Amino acid sequence: MYYSADICHFLGMAKDVCVTLGERIYALITERGWSQKKLAELAGIHADYVHDVEYGKKEICLRMLARISAALGCKMSDMLEGME
Repeated sequence: MYYSADICHFLGMAKDVCVTLGERIYALITERGWSQKKLAELAGIHADYVHDVEYGKKEICLRMLARISAALGCKMSDMLEGME
């Protein structure tokens, strides 16, 4: 069975980096005039998951980051730029 590591753990990032990523996702959603529900529909994920990632309550896995970034029309690398 395959278990995807969450991106923060995989990259050795602190929890606050996940909060920063959530803030970026929020900014991109807001910039487009979308709701969490719309992003969730476009990404094929549950709106509760988007909410939890956006507020730093859930650490995002690489697969979900790929789906969210594709829905937003962004590269994953752009969403993570400057984070260490």
